[in-house]
Amino acid sequence: MGREIRRVPPNWDHPKVTRSNGKEGYQPMRNYDAETAWDVWQEEFRIWCESEGDKVRDKYGSGNYPKDEPYRAFCAWHGNPPDPKYYFPKFKEEPTWYQVYETVSEGTPVTPPFETQHELVEYLVANGDFWDQKRRAEGITSMNCDPWDRQQATQFVFGSGWAPSMVVSTTSEGSTIATAGHGFPS
Repeated sequence: MGREIRRVPPNWDHPKVTRSNGKEGYQPMRNYDAETAWDVWQEEFRIWCESEGDKVRDKYGSGNYPKDEPYRAFCAWHGNPPDPKYYFPKFKEEPTWYQVYETVSEGTPVTPPFETQHELVEYLVANGDFWDQKRRAEGITSMNCDPWDRQQATQFVFGSGWAPSMVVSTTSEGSTIATAGHGFPS
């Protein structure tokens, strides 16, 4: 889980939904389109029917994975088929702009889209991401929610385009430490 840069069409307006609490929020979306997800699903089903299903039944029994109902058994093992609302549409325009997404869910934007990487760096340095802004507005001081350091923002945007949002480690004494923030060493 963390942050990643995704390429989006110019002036992309990420879809929003009304949540169960009545508040509006971004629709989580994976970083590829529904047709690709469906192609992957069908290939996994083919593999299930050819060999994987038998291996699962040998190991776990056929109670939940009946051989005479391969699709039902496959769904019990793999989960539901892809739901198009959780995937990007096939873009009509070339995705040439840059937008930061959180990857804790399937992916929701945490910055507006920008035409250039330099504009994205400037935004992060001036504002941080949406979560940083929300935490600052709420007065949260238990984690770093300052705008991003220029070096961190530049490394992220011009580097791998991905960073963790939290790292959990154990000290030599056995204590657990969780470090949250922008995912970069200072």
